[in-house]
Amino acid sequence: MLRINKNIEPDFLLKFKRKNIPKTWYDYNDGTIKSEIKGFILENEQSKYCPYCEKSIYNINEGHIEHVKPRDLFPKLFQKYNNLIVSCNEKNSCGSVKQNKYSEEFINPVIENPKDFLTYNLASGEIIPIYKDVEDIRNKRASYTIELLNLNNYVLKDARKNLIQILEVYRENFEEITTYLQYFLDDGHNFPSLIRLYMEG
Repeated sequence: MLRINKNIEPDFLLKFKRKNIPKTWYDYNDGTIKSEIKGFILENEQSKYCPYCEKSIYNINEGHIEHVKPRDLFPKLFQKYNNLIVSCNEKNSCGSVKQNKYSEEFINPVIENPKDFLTYNLASGEIIPIYKDVEDIRNKRASYTIELLNLNNYVLKDARKNLIQILEVYRENFEEITTYLQYFLDDGHNFPSLIRLYMEG
């Protein structure tokens, strides 16, 4: 998962709200406002990554506006800008499986850094809690978030494992591994936090 640093709410969105005075999220279905929101968030706040699984979202049609705190459970937050991110459209993970499920144990990437809770098992490609004590609230929150978003489904785990194998080859064969891995990041490769873990190590 990636930390999201939200910008100030963009002017085009503020103008839309003043003009249309939306009462529900369905009032955003007219025109191109949802596409504009997605484009702005992806480009300016998320570096075109899904903050949950860290896969690249190459165009706005590959993602949807995600309410971190679901609007059915938190109706007053339906248009609060700091509650809006863009999640990928993968059917077996992320916002698609999270849907309206939510607990305060969820690691909110807008207000917290997932790196403080989550790390990787480099043998399996799994995302795992940093804190191993199952009674530790940080372990519980990490485990809840991983399960809620299905971040260790076979496809994601296998893709991360394949990347780990590539990164291991780079580490064994290139002295300037940081330079090579920076190319991965600059190219928008999936799983940037995993790549940065190798850069730091």
